[in-house]
Amino acid sequence: MAGRITLVGLITALLIILLPSLATAQDIDFSVIPAVVRINSLPPGEATAFNLTIHNKDEIAHVFTLTAFPPPEEERWEGRTEFPDTSWISFSSPEIEVAANFAANVTVTVAIPRQQQWAGQNWEVWLGVNAESSDLLGVELYARLLVSTASAVKSRFNAGLFAGIAAAIVLVGYGIYYYVRRKARFD
Repeated sequence: MAGRITLVGLITALLIILLPSLATAQDIDFSVIPAVVRINSLPPGEATAFNLTIHNKDEIAHVFTLTAFPPPEEERWEGRTEFPDTSWISFSSPEIEVAANFAANVTVTVAIPRQQQWAGQNWEVWLGVNAESSDLLGVELYARLLVSTASAVKSRFNAGLFAGIAAAIVLVGYGIYYYVRRKARFD
């Protein structure tokens, strides 16, 4: 009986503490565009960038925080696996202040390391955008980022190798020319 009274008292205390903060929670009106971003055939070793637009539809300015995080497995689209490392995703600014009734762009860069193991993959990661708030509850919107990598690692142009081959061809050609002229002179 004493345990029930303690439990009822604890629940009552929590309700007294939490209800006022839930009742005063501000609705922050904002949107994120695009909701889904598809990056197709990105070769490992290369990077691509796109803009994420945050529309602040509220009457006051807000600071928005951007993060990248893996979605729950049951929320991922079919055929997609978890993005291996969210550090491959960078934001031009992880926090941005957006004025009232205004929109701002954040450049998102995705850079896949140059390793064959990342070729031919289909990943999904979520980009979360939330407004900083002193309230207990907050709103976080997310955009789906769907990344598909090319099936093979793209070979890089090696300028040093090209210059070395060109120099070798010139030297061999000059050597043959000099040899033929010298031989013709003695005959």
